[in-house]
Order: sequence, then structure tokens, then C-alpha cells
Amino acid sequence: MQRFVSSRSASSGLSLLILLLALGALPRTSHAQQPQDTTQITFEEAVRTALDQNTDLKRAQAQARQSNVQVRSEWMDFMPDLSLSTDVSRRVGRNFSQVTGGFTTQSTDFFNLSGQSSVTLFNGFENVSSLREAREQAEADETSLKRTQREVVFDVMDQFISLVESREIVRVREERVEAQRQRLRQIRELVDAGSRPKSDEFTTEADLADAEQQVLQAQRELEVSKTRLIQTLQLNPRKAYDFEVPDLEQEVSGTTEYDLSALIEEAFQNRLDLRVAEAEQRAAQQSIRSARSAYFPRVSLSGNYGTDWSSRGLPGEGVSDDFRSQLDVNRGGGVRLSVSIPVFDQFNRSARVEQVQVQAQNAKYQLQDQRQQVALQVRQAYLDYQNAVQQLEAADKRLRAAEQARTAAQERYE
Repeated sequence: MQRFVSSRSASSGLSLLILLLALGALPRTSHAQQPQDTTQITFEEAVRTALDQNTDLKRAQAQARQSNVQVRSEWMDFMPDLSLSTDVSRRVGRNFSQVTGGFTTQSTDFFNLSGQSSVTLFNGFENVSSLREAREQAEADETSLKRTQREVVFDVMDQFISLVESREIVRVREERVEAQRQRLRQIRELVDAGSRPKSDEFTTEADLADAEQQVLQAQRELEVSKTRLIQTLQLNPRKAYDFEVPDLEQEVSGTTEYDLSALIEEAFQNRLDLRVAEAEQRAAQQSIRSARSAYFPRVSLSGNYGTDWSSRGLPGEGVSDDFRSQLDVNRGGGVRLSVSIPVFDQFNRSARVEQVQVQAQNAKYQLQDQRQQVALQVRQAYLDYQNAVQQLEAADKRLRAAEQARTAAQERYE
């Protein structure tokens, strides 16, 4: 009885260790007949459902999309902008006419059409740094998305293992109840024959009641394990589900010796949370360069071109208001080169640089903390695995002793 549960603990410890190193694989599943009103869910189906329904994963996907949009936006900052504008107006009352060179009270209609464009030639490499920062942050968010996917699979696997343990505990305790009932029948036969006192029967009945109570507790824990899976998979809690557990016993053929230092180094190479922290640190460094660009001059080039029409006509040509002629004659535009040199901005630039430097330092500390956490997690998984192996060996010894004790007890009552 204890052997099966302990072997599941060893399997759980090994699975947790493998997943921490991103080396886990999906186990095989077994199938069983269930009532039509109960939905059957295999391990693979549970994983697919979790990947489709998990809200943490959806948030990570949205964040990754947002980061990619930001990268495209930073790319567009290198391109010139272009705008077209037009307006139509009417002026009434006494006003000065630039067409006739005098004052008039005539109502005048105006039409204007123009286009403008500008491009940044130099801004202290702020656009370059911002693009690099956006790329690093997008890489961090994409890696975080992959990590969230693995965490979802890990949670489903861990909860399936807990479900296996809960089911086996129920089975073991039900077997104990059946054994207690058989023992009670034997005791009653001996009491009726006068070979045992009546108190032995009462003691055995109490043991049976205690075993039945433990079955109820185990069944409750089994339902709790199912409820956790339902929550993880975002399933309808009003429906009944039966989770087909993987055949985990076939996945562990024996114990394996591991080197803790090698496991930690492998985790440093494979853990996605470290890749996220590293990308965020690089993004923070680029934000410093972007903030320092405010100390440099800015150079931009702009131009405009347009035409207009007036109902008063062209200068020196009477009141001709030919639309096409005026648009052709009134065409014009210009080009402007602008240079802006920052002199004093109430120390806003230095404050901004100091802020991003603090953020970059915090990102560095976060990476250090993450490496320490990864190492401790691998160490804990390594110790859990060793403990599970020892428990498995002890369970084998207890099983052999229990089988011998049961054989002796049966011979005693025969």
C-alpha cells in the first residue's frame, strides 16, 4: 500500500526537478469508461485547455503583443511624417485685400491646400536607444510568455500527480477498511467460540470506524484535488469531470544519481526566468542612453508646399476668379532646417538620467536575486528527489514487513 504512494512521491520529486530545468516531457495516459454525464479529460486535453483558458497566459500574450507594437512604433520614428491640410473660408465686412492692395467691404471666399513633412536628422541617438530598449523589452516579454506556458503545463502536471496520490490514498484506505471488516468477522467468530473476549470485538469495531473515517477524509482530499484542477483549467464548476491520470509508474524505471553543481549550471543555461531578467536589464541600460540623449542638440528638416484660391481673383487681373488658374499661379512652398540646443531645463534631464540609472541598478539586483532563487529551487528539488528515493527504499522495507505481518496474522486466526 505505502509502496505505491511513496513511488508516486519519488515520481513527483523527479518531475518537479526536470521541469525546473526545462527538460520535462509529457507522460502517457490511461483510459477508462465513465458515465455519459461525466466529462472525461486526459492529461494532454487538460494541458491544451489550460493553454487556451488560463488568464495568466492570456495576459502574457497581450503584453507580448503590446511590446511588438512598441517596437514597430519606435521603427516609425526614423521615418518622416507627412500631412495634408485644406480649408475653406468666407470673410465679410471691411478688410484689406492682398489681391487688390486696398480695403473693401466685399465678401470674399478663400480656399487653401497644402502639404507638410518633417524628419528628425539627429536627436542624440535617442531614437536608436529607444528602439533597442523596445527590442530588449519585447524579447523579455516573449520569453516571459514562454515561461508562463511552461508554468501552466507544470501546474497541470503537478496537480495531476496530486490527483494520483489522492486516488491511491483512497484506494489504500478502502483496502484497509475491507481488511478491518474481514478481521472483525474473524474476531466475532472467535468471540462466539469463546476463544477471544468481547472487548476484542469492540476494539476491532472501533478500528473499523476509524478506518472508515479516514476513507471519508481521503475522499474529501480527492475532491479538493479535482477542484484545484477545475480552477486551473477554468472549467465550468457545475459539471462533473473525470480526469484520466497519466501512467506515471512507467515513467520512472529506477533512481538516477545527479550532481547538484551540474544541475544548477544547467538551470542557469535553460531557465527562462533568467533570460527575462537579463533582457530587462539590457533594456534598462538602453533607457539610460535614451535619457542622456537629452543633452545633445536636435536637428530636424521640414518642408511645406501648397496653393490657394480667392474669389477676388489674381493681382492686376481684375476680379478673375478662375479656380484652376489661381491654384496654378499661387503655388509655393519652403524648406526649413532647425537646430535646437538645450541650455537649461530646470535640471529635468539630470533627474531623468538619475531615475533610469536607479531603475537599471534595480534590474541588476533583480537578476542577481533571480539567479539565487533558481539555485535554491534546484537545490530544494535535488534534496526532495533524494528524500523521495530514501522514502521509496523505506517503503519497500515496510511493505515486505507488512506482508509478513499480515501472513502471520492470518495464520493466527485460522
